[in-house]
Amino acid sequence: MGKIKFIDLFAGIGGFRLGLESIGAECVFSCEIDDHACEMYELNFGENPKCDITKLDAKIIPDFDILCAGFPCQAFSICGKQKGFYDETRGTLFFDICRILEEKKPKAFILENVSNLEKHDSGKTLTVMLSALSELGYSVSYKVLNAKDFGVPQNRERIIIVGNKNGINFDFTKLETNKVSSMKPFLDKNADFEILPADSYTLLDDSLIKRQPKSGLIFCGYRNKKIRTIGVRPGTEHLSRVHKQPNRIYDANGIHPTIASQESSGRYFIKDGDIVRKLTIKECYRFMGFPDNYKLTGRNANLYARVGNAICVNMVKSVAKEIQNQFFKGVESMDYVNKFLEEMYAKAEEMTDFSGVNLTEAQLDMVKIIVDKEETFKGVFTVLLTSLIYKSLHPEQDVRRHQKNMENGYSGRSFDTKYVTPFMKQKRFLGAMKESGWLTRSLEQNIPYGLDFPGKIQNKKVKACFLNILNDIEVNDVDPNEYLLAIMSYSIKCKKAKTVILVNPIEKETEMTIDEIMSALCEHFYFKYKSRGASILPVVALYSVYQCITEELKRFEGKHLDELASHNSCDKSSGETGDIVVRNDIDNSIYEVVEVKFDIPIDSIMIEDAYKKISEKPVQRYYLLSTVAPNEDERVSINEIVCKIRDEHGCQIIVNGIIPTLKYYLRLLDNTDIFVKRYVKNLSDNTEINFEHKIAWNKVCEKYGK
Repeated sequence: MGKIKFIDLFAGIGGFRLGLESIGAECVFSCEIDDHACEMYELNFGENPKCDITKLDAKIIPDFDILCAGFPCQAFSICGKQKGFYDETRGTLFFDICRILEEKKPKAFILENVSNLEKHDSGKTLTVMLSALSELGYSVSYKVLNAKDFGVPQNRERIIIVGNKNGINFDFTKLETNKVSSMKPFLDKNADFEILPADSYTLLDDSLIKRQPKSGLIFCGYRNKKIRTIGVRPGTEHLSRVHKQPNRIYDANGIHPTIASQESSGRYFIKDGDIVRKLTIKECYRFMGFPDNYKLTGRNANLYARVGNAICVNMVKSVAKEIQNQFFKGVESMDYVNKFLEEMYAKAEEMTDFSGVNLTEAQLDMVKIIVDKEETFKGVFTVLLTSLIYKSLHPEQDVRRHQKNMENGYSGRSFDTKYVTPFMKQKRFLGAMKESGWLTRSLEQNIPYGLDFPGKIQNKKVKACFLNILNDIEVNDVDPNEYLLAIMSYSIKCKKAKTVILVNPIEKETEMTIDEIMSALCEHFYFKYKSRGASILPVVALYSVYQCITEELKRFEGKHLDELASHNSCDKSSGETGDIVVRNDIDNSIYEVVEVKFDIPIDSIMIEDAYKKISEKPVQRYYLLSTVAPNEDERVSINEIVCKIRDEHGCQIIVNGIIPTLKYYLRLLDNTDIFVKRYVKNLSDNTEINFEHKIAWNKVCEKYGK
């Protein structure tokens, strides 16, 4: 891809910009309201970011990939959830970030704030933020980072919030760190130092000086100013907490405390060798990661305020570099996911009888139960396989939290749709679905896949194995790769055992009569199957005949046939109006629809439901076809509704039997052999047709000597 583009909101003096530009990213828009900050920004980057974000029209912002913002922290009002983030964040500067994200929909964002944001307003502030960002379609991760871990000698904790639009949670553990323990290498050797007179401060006895284990600070003295004495135990006056920050002195062999925006006098005192002095302005900026060639302008008070409000440049560099790796390089090319899938599949193909898999007999039994029911419970199989794959690639993610609006969740459905289901279809897994396993109603619930997950998976053993395998990898730390290899290997083995070469009964043109074809189809539809799913067979037969008639009949000129939609998805989730759809070439509008019912009589309610789906569409014909005739007492009401729709809308609703319709269309064809060939091919190619249905077709054909 080309250069990554970003915008710099609440830009300050450009800490975010320096960090992002270090990875080759390009700033396309900046926004800042403070006049002195704008002056500094223009001096260093050649553009004035002066802008009031609350009045900014997001539409005028150029397209970009990453939104950066170090925004002020504000409490949110309690207004309910009726309108999502609009309710709870309106009137805050965070709301302006949200509306820009909603309008521009960038791939990622980086937000920065004080570490206390986690506890701000009893935690409500952060909760509202994360919820709002999730509502906007982002997978969100956050962590409190410390500047001293990124190559500068400052104990400065800040919360970093990272979001991604592709369902990937940012992995903070991959950040490149460079821990610093001393100010010494960052100090000026020669400068116009402001040295404190010896009688103006007190240094502690060596026995009282020690490095603070968490922060790395070495408190070594204090200025002789009035200090708090109330509540201070005798003999503890030297402890740093009784001195306000401007009175403290820190040893240069340790880390410096947080440079604060409120300290406009720059009262940061260090003991450097034998002298006690203030930090210089240049040193303050260096402690924040700004390069020495960064230009300063304005009064010292303003310069101290600016640097205290800035973000650590080194921290931004590290986060930006890893965002590039995790969100852009790997995801954009899809190479890292596809390479992993191909490698795991190749290993699974080479395995025999679970050789090399480090799982117990009980765990392998769960694998067998899942795979043995792979075709019947395709959703469970797909969701489990996707979860294991994602866990292998993102060990930090709890994959039981399968929706991005869950706390610390991710979008399992997005990852599945983009990577896993296409791979499963390519490799012809028996459990491969049309779109995504998460479209299965029993699985697409806003509840984590814990052991108490209430989804109604009909087979209790399958459900228990599915949930226990996920529990194994999240709670018992079982390697997801072990389960993944076992499932793939056993699935490949079962697929080979079930592979059926379908018989094509046609050896020469028109060898089977229409009556023979119809008899074979009826026997195939009503074969004694042990598994479910035979209801798709009439749909495939009708689709096959439509493939023929749309090519031969004049009324289908300028029309095209949609690909067959998933039979397992309801019309609402699949976005279709029926099982078979014919569209107009000129504008892709719907021309004709066929809805198929297997052993369910058509009634007036079905017709009313069909009318709701097409009432605002220019559909010319809508077929409701069933393998059984309507009840006699329904015929009158059916005819009344059909006439009403004809008068109000103009669409012809045709209620008929599947068998008569197929027979009628076969009579219109020039060569019925083409229909049979297409039926066989569709049976073979459709991933929702299981091996039992294919074997049944072969047995039916044997009866006719084919």
